[in-house]
Amino acid sequence: TNLFGWQIQPERVTVQGEIENALKQITGEEIRITGCGRTDAGVHALAQVASFDYKESLPPDRLQIALNSVLPRSIFIKSIEEVSDSFDAKRDAASKLYRYRIIRGRSPLRRGTAWEYHYPLNISRMRAAADLLVGTHDYAALCEVDDSRSSLTLDSIDIREEGDEIVIEVRGKSFLYKMVRRIVGVMTECGRGKIEPEIIPQLFSRTKPVQTITAPANGLVLVEVLYPKEE
Repeated sequence: TNLFGWQIQPERVTVQGEIENALKQITGEEIRITGCGRTDAGVHALAQVASFDYKESLPPDRLQIALNSVLPRSIFIKSIEEVSDSFDAKRDAASKLYRYRIIRGRSPLRRGTAWEYHYPLNISRMRAAADLLVGTHDYAALCEVDDSRSSLTLDSIDIREEGDEIVIEVRGKSFLYKMVRRIVGVMTECGRGKIEPEIIPQLFSRTKPVQTITAPANGLVLVEVLYPKEE
């Protein structure tokens, strides 16, 4: 909430920038870290993964304690472990799980981590849209910028109700810029009755894109990143 996303930016407070500053404070060296993905400003992460080269003698558990002692309280290092020299947090990721939370109405206590939605939503229509979005497709219409990786595979989209919340979980190997938030936007438009689920395939045609909305960043969280040895 208090940061401008993951990626380091000039004159912006970011997760990557704060961790690299902490590493320099502890080691005296410039250490560049590689995150498994670039979460946007306002998007949270329960399990972001990053890798870096480290040659000091401080063991991982002591380095974790040292980092958490100097990092701002908006960032917490859950664990540090040694990996092979060839490991790359971004390149080696096998799948990522994102979760999006929608509140049906208002909640002052939860509004920082969920989308307050004020229109009725039909879950069956949202699930019908989800079924059509899953698979290997050209997701260019669900990306805010041009990206050569537009043909990707979505493994699954699960939707469930928890009290006054709708929870959407999206799993895949990689995602385009703001892709998950646009997926949520499409499904809410279907759930609200603004568009029919049957026109979802038009999203995969660059000649006849369907108008989409982008869900707010605050409802999205990176929940899990899996690597081959963990599957």
